[in-house]
Amino acid sequence: MALLAALVAGYVLVRAERREDHNEAVLARACGGVLPGEMLRDLLPDDSRWQLRTGPGPRALMSCTITGENEDDPTLEVAAVPVIDPPLEAVTVDRISGESPYDDAPEWAEAYEEAEAQVTVGCPKGLPGYARPVTSFRVHATLRDGPDAAAEVGTAVVALAEDLREKNGCGGKPVTYDAVKPGPRGQDDAPDEDEIPATCRWFRPADLGAAKNPQPARNGAHGGNPAWARGCALAFTRDDDLGMSVSSASWWGVALPEVRTEYGAELAAADREPSPPKEQWRSYEVVAWAESVCADGPTLHRVSTTAPEKAGLAKRVDVLLDRYLAASKDCRDTKKLGKVWTQ
Repeated sequence: MALLAALVAGYVLVRAERREDHNEAVLARACGGVLPGEMLRDLLPDDSRWQLRTGPGPRALMSCTITGENEDDPTLEVAAVPVIDPPLEAVTVDRISGESPYDDAPEWAEAYEEAEAQVTVGCPKGLPGYARPVTSFRVHATLRDGPDAAAEVGTAVVALAEDLREKNGCGGKPVTYDAVKPGPRGQDDAPDEDEIPATCRWFRPADLGAAKNPQPARNGAHGGNPAWARGCALAFTRDDDLGMSVSSASWWGVALPEVRTEYGAELAAADREPSPPKEQWRSYEVVAWAESVCADGPTLHRVSTTAPEKAGLAKRVDVLLDRYLAASKDCRDTKKLGKVWTQ
């Protein structure tokens, strides 16, 4: 019996040592071996043989998943993906000020929203191997079915992010723990319904005969700020109960060719003296265009106003354009291109 007990104890000990060696090897290989093993070791079950799945997959720079052999064991998921805009769908004012101008993003690009920790890293020298310039990437990680380990998971994110930044010759600033954030999903960061978006704050309702502090109309105020444009759409009610709407937009860089195509008819008509439509409409819109050289390069500006009456509307859009251009910082060589009635 004593000999049998000794044999069993020896077998258990040897098996435990082999499992520990195996698990150490898993940590040493996971995500290029840069994860903080001492920290992560305590998060994973030491009585289970760890399993490793690695990437990078079709879009990821790197990914790795470590889990135990049992169904209820904790699982550590780490991934690094380039930050790439999904295909552009439209550059119109309504898309940049309200709906996203892009098509739906793929699942891999939105996985960070569910992550326990994530960090976005600038790569000003560009990541190699992509058809379009990629100047940032994102690293995110989550420990599923495990203890609360935000600090440890965040440290793993920083370690992989800094390693990838150096290996890809990104330049820019080193990644620090201070830059780590939780995934954005579930955070209540939506603006108040009556709050005016930053891209709309150039507008002064008093310029169009509105109250000093008007309440937004039913469709309220919307603003958008993609990397190549900014947009605003604002609806309000004047003191005389006349409902009006105002929009503004500026585009630069890669968006300019698409804008000139989308709004080609307006731009072509803007250099002629505008005449208000003779037909009776339920509402009228007049648009003013300008161009400048701004901080991001050559820029097109568009301002419009809509109202149920056409009298004085062209003069109002002149006021709006002047106000908007005055609020557009870091712009020079501004040239007004003219106005056009769209309906």
